[in-house]
Amino acid sequence: MDLSIQLQVLTVSFAYGIFFSYLLRMQYRFLFESKLFYKVFITLLFVFDNCLLYFLILRTINYGVFHIYFLILLILGYLFGNYLTKKKKK
Repeated sequence: MDLSIQLQVLTVSFAYGIFFSYLLRMQYRFLFESKLFYKVFITLLFVFDNCLLYFLILRTINYGVFHIYFLILLILGYLFGNYLTKKKKK
């Protein structure tokens, strides 16, 4: 894999982690205001849709090749997104 493609995927993974953090904060509303069936259904749909969207993005950039450091950047982006939203909340 070319270095420029790897840098693109790393950047997209970090940005998607921030985006996922934001979406997860929005989804909390549904988890605490609905019945058990809707909680389970919405959570499964949320996780499935986000995984599918991430792998579709990977597929367009580098033909769906996944490495562990993409996951590490995704987690770091998620943690950074949580840090930003907590800081913004205060």
